[in-house]
Amino acid sequence: MYLAYRNVNLQFSLLRDLTTQYDAGKIDSNTVFNLTESSITAYILMHRMFVDNCKSFQRNHKNANISDLIINLQNENTEKNMKVLRDYAMHTNIPMSQVEISTSINNKAHFQQRFHSILHVKINADKMDIHGLSRQDREKINEWGHELDITTEIENAWNNLNTFVKQLFKSYLDAYVDKNLHKVVISDKKLWQERLIPLKTMGITYQPKNSIPQDTVFMDYDALAYCIERMLDE
Repeated sequence: MYLAYRNVNLQFSLLRDLTTQYDAGKIDSNTVFNLTESSITAYILMHRMFVDNCKSFQRNHKNANISDLIINLQNENTEKNMKVLRDYAMHTNIPMSQVEISTSINNKAHFQQRFHSILHVKINADKMDIHGLSRQDREKINEWGHELDITTEIENAWNNLNTFVKQLFKSYLDAYVDKNLHKVVISDKKLWQERLIPLKTMGITYQPKNSIPQDTVFMDYDALAYCIERMLDE
């Protein structure tokens, strides 16, 4: 599950990195514009794939009690927009317009940090072919009016997903990690935060009790660090 989340994180970072590279002079505005549509579409698809993965995860790990978390996430207006756009992108290209870059300049900052650009992209709802979409999807698109600020939507969707994932992992770990092991991790909080996590320590663990197969699992250091951080959350 963490690997699926990491893929969404990577796609969001790639989208955000377009303006970072532009500010650094590594790519020009035409390259930003050319990569924007595919990067936005890829994020939408990856985002919704992860949410669907969470539904399957919930069915296989009912003791984690995460169904309410998933319901609450999907009731968010931004998440409903992500679902509609995923459904639309499965059939045809999402019509994007008004792709703009706004740049602010701070003459007092170091040269490499002097420029700060923000990408603005709108989806033209009037150009969307809504034939073949579900009634719910058509109604949602009609709520947008003539356009949707997709850059703002993705920012909000990512923030909501981050909050959701923290709660999801904490619920899962509380349900499936041995209570004594949990206490040991908390007692070693300083060791984890100041040494083991910064050293990118890898982990060796096992599938949860009664899982099939019961194999040894090697955890990447970032997956282990994320799980430990959730166990240390108050």
